[in-house]
Amino acid sequence: MQTILVVEDDISTNRVICEVMKDQGYHVLSAQDGQEAIEHFEKEQVSLVILDIMLPKKSGLEVLSEIRSIKDTPVIMLTAMDDEYTQIKSFEKEADEYVTKPFSPIVLGKRAAALLKRTEPLEKSVLAVGDVVVDFGSYTVTRNGETIPFTTRELQILKYLAEHAGMVLTRDQIIDAVWGLDFDHTDRTVDTHIKNIRRKLDCECIVTVKGVGYRFEKE
Repeated sequence: MQTILVVEDDISTNRVICEVMKDQGYHVLSAQDGQEAIEHFEKEQVSLVILDIMLPKKSGLEVLSEIRSIKDTPVIMLTAMDDEYTQIKSFEKEADEYVTKPFSPIVLGKRAAALLKRTEPLEKSVLAVGDVVVDFGSYTVTRNGETIPFTTRELQILKYLAEHAGMVLTRDQIIDAVWGLDFDHTDRTVDTHIKNIRRKLDCECIVTVKGVGYRFEKE
């Protein structure tokens, strides 16, 4: 059974989310502050985290940073802060999705289920980019035998671009293929993820086509 960690300091909101996730068949852990969230994450095998930003003791963004230093577990940011800056900071820190309040707990449950499904191990295939080896089957990225931390979302974007090497893909095409048609996003969502991928690969294989989108060029 997959485990979902719900991190929300509002007790009633936390309880509602937990009940929805339990109804969908998940094992649910609950935390009401950032420190408690990290303790759960370090002790348990968590499949997905639903993470509020405004939390006592440690903010959601601080918790996200600590999670990413440990593992690439999918994270949905849940917050009343709908400004572009906060969304960009969340994606720069490698959040997978961003849901603003008020929200439908049922829709949130569906988003969680869809994200878990999309982040299941992909079919076995390997991509070599310079001295980097990307294994889409095991979701691992290595350079000279050393692991490079990639989020599942970043790997999905990279795989989609690589599968369409030489073609120019728009931001909307990438969003539809990786997040789904109903994902509410800003134009910076894809740009931030591409920036992270380029930094980690340390190569120029993803080319920006100004005013259109991105193209993958395999060396």
